[in-house]
Amino acid sequence: MIKKKTATGAVAAVPAFDSRTKWPHCVHPIRNQEQCGSCWAFSASEVLSDRFCIASGGKVDVVLSPQYMVSCDSTDYGCDGGYLNNAWAFLAGTGIPSDKCAPYTSQNGDVAACPSKCQDGSSVKLYKAKNPQQLNDIPSIMEDMQQNGPVQAAFSVYRDFMSYKSGVYHHVSGSLLGGHAIKMVGWGVDSATNKPYWIIANSWGPSWGLNGFFWILRGSDECGIEDNVWSGQAQL
Repeated sequence: MIKKKTATGAVAAVPAFDSRTKWPHCVHPIRNQEQCGSCWAFSASEVLSDRFCIASGGKVDVVLSPQYMVSCDSTDYGCDGGYLNNAWAFLAGTGIPSDKCAPYTSQNGDVAACPSKCQDGSSVKLYKAKNPQQLNDIPSIMEDMQQNGPVQAAFSVYRDFMSYKSGVYHHVSGSLLGGHAIKMVGWGVDSATNKPYWIIANSWGPSWGLNGFFWILRGSDECGIEDNVWSGQAQL
């Protein structure tokens, strides 16, 4: 993987982009994974949800089920975490139903068995991804996001991130707590500090950070944020 291809020219050429502005009805609301290490499933399912809406011009506007991934993706680890490449392989190979079909039940860390029917007893309709890919440099990340919508990324969480309230985050102090997967929706440059940043949707509820979002330093692989970025197309 190309780790630190900063592409400063791309930063200058494209000063800001926000999926929420380009596709305001397709970037779905912030969610909350609660006491379950299911960030990998939330961010992957949220990216695919948004991309179904975007690719269909709003005709397929569905919130997809992170719970189905937590319960059914045997290549990952439920509430104990997962891998982005495995998550996208599952989305492409198996697919996931709507959140209405399989609502989130792992708030307390308990993982139910993989359901064979929807909660209401109806048949499970699966929505699939196609052509999952890792985006290995900043221009590729930007181009994919501008054309197709939000992408999934992962980064290392340090203790100082837990007290984030606003501004452009970069790691200053505190020990490593672990990895975290999130949905990347855009980028910009902070007018106060002139620092470039990625706009990130977290899955810790809308009361956290910037109404559930945060900014993280862009262009220098801050906390590995540019190392492990994935996307896939909606299979309409």
